[in-house]
Amino acid sequence: MLLSFFSFLFHWKNDQSQLEKLFDKEIIAENLLGKMGAVVSHYFIYCGIGISVFFVPILLFITGLRILFVRKKLLNDFYKSTICKFIFFSIWLPITFYLVIPDQGIFSGIFGFEIGNLLIHLFGKIGSYILIFTSIIFYFIIIFRMNPPKNGIPQKIQSYEETDTIFKLCNKLCNFFLNTKIVNRPLKKTNESSPKNKNILHSIFSKKDFSSISVNNLEIDSNKKKIVQVLNYYKIEICQIKAIIGPTIILYEIYPKVGTRISKIKNLKNEIALNLSAISIRIIAPMPGKGSIGIEIPNHNRYPVYMKDILFSEESHKMSHEMELPISLGKTVFNKIFVIDLTKMPHLLIAGSTGQGKSVGLNVMIIFLLYQKNPEDIKFILIDPKKVELSVYKKISKSYFAAIPNSIEPIITDLHQVKNILNSLCKEMDKRYALLEKYKVRNIQEYNQKYHLPYIILIIDEFADLSFSFYQKKQIETYITRLAQLARAVGIHLIIATQRPSVDVITGLIKSNFTARIAFRVSSKIDSRTILDCSGAEQLIGKGDLLFSNRNELIRLQCPFIDLSDIQKIVDFYKKNDKKNEYFFLPEPD
Repeated sequence: MLLSFFSFLFHWKNDQSQLEKLFDKEIIAENLLGKMGAVVSHYFIYCGIGISVFFVPILLFITGLRILFVRKKLLNDFYKSTICKFIFFSIWLPITFYLVIPDQGIFSGIFGFEIGNLLIHLFGKIGSYILIFTSIIFYFIIIFRMNPPKNGIPQKIQSYEETDTIFKLCNKLCNFFLNTKIVNRPLKKTNESSPKNKNILHSIFSKKDFSSISVNNLEIDSNKKKIVQVLNYYKIEICQIKAIIGPTIILYEIYPKVGTRISKIKNLKNEIALNLSAISIRIIAPMPGKGSIGIEIPNHNRYPVYMKDILFSEESHKMSHEMELPISLGKTVFNKIFVIDLTKMPHLLIAGSTGQGKSVGLNVMIIFLLYQKNPEDIKFILIDPKKVELSVYKKISKSYFAAIPNSIEPIITDLHQVKNILNSLCKEMDKRYALLEKYKVRNIQEYNQKYHLPYIILIIDEFADLSFSFYQKKQIETYITRLAQLARAVGIHLIIATQRPSVDVITGLIKSNFTARIAFRVSSKIDSRTILDCSGAEQLIGKGDLLFSNRNELIRLQCPFIDLSDIQKIVDFYKKNDKKNEYFFLPEPD
């Protein structure tokens, strides 16, 4: 069709006189598609809408692409917008051509001729010019959407980049294959729920006893004396000792005299534990940034850290305000809330024995991200081999999840589907890199200053269960390694948890790309060294007690606790208040 239209522009004068003799074998049409091409192009161009008819095959071509490759809802917002643009220009261009160059009927066609004459008859020539000019200005006002979004809520992200005029059609076709979601202007950064939603969420949590830390001064003084007694027995002199009370442990800071060998104090670990009748102790020698040695002893009056304290504190709000993907890991030994940006890590590896707080920690991270970010900002991919740990989030899957087209379950529980979702995520990563290259930016932060792409967070609850066969293990490890090496710049981040931190599960190739690691209590020093590259995790006391390692920095934290009932209420709240029920679709896997 496009070829016959193009040929008509050059041969229409010769072919037009022969249209009545269509079935005469002696007549030869000069149109490249013969007599049929001459007839079709004559009725479409000359008797129709002029050269605006070129929009028809282009629209048919785009429709065919969507049916063959995109495989989504055909009449989405972008497609409807494209049809409206084509209809507008198919009407506007013939009339404009007739008013500007009335002697060239091939440009306007009979449609432009008749409507143009009608406008001149009704409004005069100058009035017709004003009407045409006003209509195109009004059209561009609608296209650019100059009205701001209501209630501060970001506008709905379009399926592809919207261009100003039809002359940028090539960019549209490129974006069909990139299959990314971008808009014409950056979205406002949304790091916190509205005050109204904050109050509602605050009332959702179960009422707990949020009492402050109880301090037993007699116990602290007694422990100080016992520590000094052991050190003096082995002829180690100290200048000062002081206690710092945390939620789980009490940290005793010892300032030894000059010339004291640190190794002598570290070797007295068992003797100090025996004298204090402690379950386990941990010695930090020396303490980073301080001229002291730390001895961590379990607090007999241990108090829990609740998610409600972390979520609604002013301290966590200030820390997370400038972060792209803030996650809270709990409170430090110094009773300070600890919040870190996932984009700076950029991936997280978690290990710990059964029942030590691993799954609770994952829920805490997810809830904190849900509270801090809107559905347009983040998309989750959850892999749950146990089928029960993360199933509570199914209710908000359409708003907050990324998925493969035509997938049955939003949360991946079938181990055979893991390979497909990882392959699809790698393809999404490659397409995002192509998009960054196209717009000459280095990372997603620079890209989001002009357009918008959501962050994608892949969470695997039990990584060891994915390696049920050698072939499957190698494929999954290849995908995980590739994502860990390259995905950071395009906004894809990984959080992987396992209860079996053995070298056959957490291989050296995976460890080298996961510099940020969390260790809950493990069963042996070997497991601790596997996850942290040092011992210490075997000395933790459980129930959310953890060690966070990030580029040689080791921090002890108490993970907050959140009830399953509270999680269900929060998910129901977001399900009820969210009206954007559509998945973020990943490319089809190979």
